[in-house]
Amino acid sequence: MKINNIFFDAGGVLFFIRNKRDDVVRKILCSMGYSKASVEEAVTAGNEFDRIYLMDIYWFYTWDEEEAWLKGRNDAIAESIDSNNKELGRKLFMLSVDTIHYEMYPETVRILEELSGKYNMSVISNALPSLDWAFDHLDLRKYFQKVIISAYEGIDKPDSRIYESALEQTGYDRTKTIFIDDKIENVEAAINLGMQGYHRDRSKVTLDDFKAYLDACENSF
Repeated sequence: MKINNIFFDAGGVLFFIRNKRDDVVRKILCSMGYSKASVEEAVTAGNEFDRIYLMDIYWFYTWDEEEAWLKGRNDAIAESIDSNNKELGRKLFMLSVDTIHYEMYPETVRILEELSGKYNMSVISNALPSLDWAFDHLDLRKYFQKVIISAYEGIDKPDSRIYESALEQTGYDRTKTIFIDDKIENVEAAINLGMQGYHRDRSKVTLDDFKAYLDACENSF
């Protein structure tokens, strides 16, 4: 079947998180001279804040909701390690937000450039609202017609409803659409809905391999 359209997953396919949130916090606090023991206690306080705060929250639909959580957890970390430093929570919040710690795979821009114009391309990603900003921070939004984030949809993959919503928003013909994801269950869900699928096993497969697969499909017609 001819392929005209591509849905990309984001994290694990186009880019990855270079530094995890707690590791960023550890690095900042250690650089400020706090002891490793007190840093670990503070990180634990942040994780305990998460446990309690998220107990009754199923979903973050907006950046405001995500921001309130992140500010709360960083204030809890700051209070644990140095209650006299009234600016520390804000510093940790500004420097540890995931958006600035995403890094593209080396081939991402080159492959998107090669595919752009030949295919309609959009994104379906399970993510918090702030991931949407990464497409501007990394200058990737220009390649995609739609960036569909699960936070905004209130549904995440592999729920069939997020794929159906993406097809409706883009107008893609599912039989001429391929979905690439690093999680096989998400790929299988797309295939079950009549799309084509490609699993990017990050230990074995790059976007160059995906491009070669698309070329092979095109040459088969």
